[in-house]
Amino acid sequence: MDHARRRERLWQGTGKQGLDAFVVINVEGSDRPNLRYLTGFTGSFGVLLVGEKPVFATDSRYTEQAGNEVAGLAVEEVKGRWLPWLAERLGALGVRRVGIGTHRTSLYVYHELTRLSKDIEFVPQDGMVEELRRVKSSDEIEKIAAAAHLTDEGLRWVLGKVKPGRREREVALDLEVWYRRHGAEDVAFDLIVASGPGSAMPHYRPGERQIARGDVVLFDIGVRLDGYCSDLTRVVAVGSPSAEVCDVYRLVLDANWAGVAAVAAGKSGQEVDRAAREVIEKAGHGDRFGHGLGHGLGLEVHEAPRVGLASEDVLAVGNVVTIEPGVYLPGRFGVRIEDLVVVTEDGCQVLSSFPRDELLAL
Repeated sequence: MDHARRRERLWQGTGKQGLDAFVVINVEGSDRPNLRYLTGFTGSFGVLLVGEKPVFATDSRYTEQAGNEVAGLAVEEVKGRWLPWLAERLGALGVRRVGIGTHRTSLYVYHELTRLSKDIEFVPQDGMVEELRRVKSSDEIEKIAAAAHLTDEGLRWVLGKVKPGRREREVALDLEVWYRRHGAEDVAFDLIVASGPGSAMPHYRPGERQIARGDVVLFDIGVRLDGYCSDLTRVVAVGSPSAEVCDVYRLVLDANWAGVAAVAAGKSGQEVDRAAREVIEKAGHGDRFGHGLGHGLGLEVHEAPRVGLASEDVLAVGNVVTIEPGVYLPGRFGVRIEDLVVVTEDGCQVLSSFPRDELLAL
């Protein structure tokens, strides 16, 4: 990863905004993704000043780690309270206008820096680093593809553990342990294993419910591997599925295909969403598909660009997004099929490999 090049691009953007510097503040993980993107640092506390001469600092817990992870920058150690240190350090640099991110910086930190730095104007900036992260490099795409492959393999393994009488929470735990044993540094989010009526709740939390014959079981799963996330949703049937379940599955699959086919550089997030949504609406289930079609993914499981009716984003080559239409019948069952795709020069490449063309019956 060329972190120096990323910092240079941010510095160029800072100059275009009439700023003397830009500060990235990660306190207890508050801006870990942006700091990692710009430096490679994975600890929970660090400060990066991007200016004519970039400055990186952390405290004594992480100085050795930062020395190993942060290439091309000297590591300064913060002693004592970090906010007064930062105000003093900025003053010593002689900067007058400093950009500060609005997405991750708390109002308290902003006010304290303003109070402690009387001669410096802190200028809120909306998404300067996040904009750089939208388009993935080939190295980043490889990491996301590796995370997607591990996610697929874990699902293949855990389906052998899905049997009537097993609790959702047990299956989710089995899968998380498998991922960690096979190289994942973490799961990308709390894994969803939703059986029966629970599958009709898009962000269900697995509980003590026992999986029963005749259930639909929805898996919404992902891992974090070498910093990058994956996201996959598949639905299986325990026993022979009903005709209605098969019909809804086929409908959602058709919507998934339409969404994937619509992905292309220059298309808006709204256009791609509409391509999938129209399939479900024409079948009379439009009111049962309430969420957006997808979202960007990278160092975070939800990031720009967004794919939905409210999206203002336009897709570009190198974007990685999810395509995840769903139909949810409250109190009964739900179906969602989610694939991870990267936007290419001639459309998109699907990174998810777990089969979806037929409803799998266990």
